[in-house]
Amino acid sequence: MSDELSEEMLFILNIFYKNRNLSSDKGYHSQKLKNLYGKKFPGREYLTLKDAIKKLHNEGYITTIKKKEVKYYISNIPMAVLALQEHGFIKGFH
Repeated sequence: MSDELSEEMLFILNIFYKNRNLSSDKGYHSQKLKNLYGKKFPGREYLTLKDAIKKLHNEGYITTIKKKEVKYYISNIPMAVLALQEHGFIKGFH
């Protein structure tokens, strides 16, 4: 399943993982994400942030927290860690 993740989607998961956004009370601010994403993927040839978030949500990797400002967190930690390991973002636990 993680083979289908795009570079953009892995970038988002990696941000959430590094910042330990792993529970509903530890969400990542959407505006911060938008700023980082825009710097990393500025062109039209990349997946839009909205589409990347939607795909991660639909595949069960992340969940949205609806507050005044929308936040996100990794809701399936084992699946996200496996995907990040398979793509070299984090080292295995061996």
